[in-house]
Amino acid sequence: MGRIILLFTSVIVVTLFTVNAFWLQFKGHSTIQIIDRLPILFAPANFIYYIWVLVFIFLFLWIYNYIKLRRTDYFISIPQVILFLCVVIFQIASLWSWHSEHFLLSFVLFFIQVILLFGLYLTYPLKKELFKLRMPIAIYFSWSTYLLILHGWYLLVDMQWKGFGLSSALWTVILMTIGTAIALHLRYHHFDIVYPIVFIWCYLGIAVSNGFDELLVTTAALFLIGVLVVGIFFMKKNPAHLK
Repeated sequence: MGRIILLFTSVIVVTLFTVNAFWLQFKGHSTIQIIDRLPILFAPANFIYYIWVLVFIFLFLWIYNYIKLRRTDYFISIPQVILFLCVVIFQIASLWSWHSEHFLLSFVLFFIQVILLFGLYLTYPLKKELFKLRMPIAIYFSWSTYLLILHGWYLLVDMQWKGFGLSSALWTVILMTIGTAIALHLRYHHFDIVYPIVFIWCYLGIAVSNGFDELLVTTAALFLIGVLVVGIFFMKKNPAHLK
């Protein structure tokens, strides 16, 4: 029961901190307000960030499912609890650094968080019984991956990086293509439908945000959404033990 209490407490803390940071005034401004300071074409429309609500709802359901599995072999292990607690700590530390405008430190902390999330994600083997437990982590991991790419690009723009002479629009298309490749890799090799769906949501936000002002970015976002949809329905590497 101690593991459940730790998980529940950590999810409550990170939920309150993240909501406060993204939508309320933490250190005088919200996370979204800081993002909007710079002309970041990879940044989505602001409504996209409400996916945090879905992330935290699924994390609470994740804990609830573990409560039902307390006396089974599928109950959460101590290493998984430690990984999750570290993820929460690094997320809070990264947001704190972001709002202190230490963007490089914030990026490094967030990068570590995503690596830890990937490690937690890999603790769920491809078994039908574990799909329900992996889904909340997959949503969290996918959204964090997108935010990491956004964070890195924001850092470069803030540092006035010249982009090797390539336009911001072209770099945005390159970043979206990289994100699509990552999503399709996990769709195929980890039989994960949820991960690319989150990227579809993010790219929809990019298309809405750029509209007719940046037709290259908007068109690429819509095209890559189509690619991801096709990947979800037609990339079906189904491991034998899942049949």
